[in-house]
Amino acid sequence: MPSCESTQQDCDQEKECCPFEKSINDLCCPVEMSAKMGTKAFSQAMMEVQVCSLKEKIKEAFGEKIDKKSEAIVKAMGTHWQSTLDQVNAQKTLREEMAKIIMG
Repeated sequence: MPSCESTQQDCDQEKECCPFEKSINDLCCPVEMSAKMGTKAFSQAMMEVQVCSLKEKIKEAFGEKIDKKSEAIVKAMGTHWQSTLDQVNAQKTLREEMAKIIMG
């Protein structure tokens, strides 16, 4: 009987390669591997559902304040962004003027 260190093809052909009772820690056994992946996926999905549920509850409890804070952030960051663009344009204009003077 091949060991679990043998090739996957050997495991597929030999039913006794990784008996379930002996395969708890072996990833060779497709059944055990599938069970581990399923358990991990279930836990991840459960956490994602809980996060979604919490988002809904937070929105219900604090939604109006969160929306007002979001609006304030967007307004302030929009002003900051526009200021940055104005600075970039001023520097571009300065360099264009300098190039005209120098090439003049």
